[in-house]
Amino acid sequence: MRALRSVLDFLYLLGGVGGALALTAIALVIAAQVGGRFLGLTVAGADDLTSFAVAASALLPLAYAFRHGAHIRVDLIIGRLRGRAQFLLEAVALLLALAVVLALAWSLSDLATDSLEFDDVAQGTVPWKLWIPQALSAVGVVLFALSLLDDLVVHLAGGTPSYRRAGEGSALDRAAEEL
Repeated sequence: MRALRSVLDFLYLLGGVGGALALTAIALVIAAQVGGRFLGLTVAGADDLTSFAVAASALLPLAYAFRHGAHIRVDLIIGRLRGRAQFLLEAVALLLALAVVLALAWSLSDLATDSLEFDDVAQGTVPWKLWIPQALSAVGVVLFALSLLDDLVVHLAGGTPSYRRAGEGSALDRAAEEL
């Protein structure tokens, strides 16, 4: 199990690193555009590249952020429950989230596959292959689905899900418990 945990955590970290690289790409494209204006040059396809990188920066790090408690969770109901009721409702919430994310992962994967099959290209000044950014988005959502399944299994086995472990140490959670 320790080897599986290491592999999963490494995959989640790769998603986070991919998101950081996408943010870096956005900064580099914008810097190239600004520099190009001073030199009277135009960066062809910059708008498309930026939009591809924005999608990747939003979706690739989802699993990493989830595992580290960085997603906003609303505990209005679950936070007030205790015992078996809390356990069941948390399991249902994870299961519903997993179902929605799996549907999104399926759709994005299907879109990327179709774009590869039909050789779809961007409509901008540069005909970028669309399957590449679509596949990156699909990978991010698949990793997020995997992290939800991971925490669902941990929760059902009686463990503490990663987002709860990450949140237990925060000052905000301690203050909320005191109220």
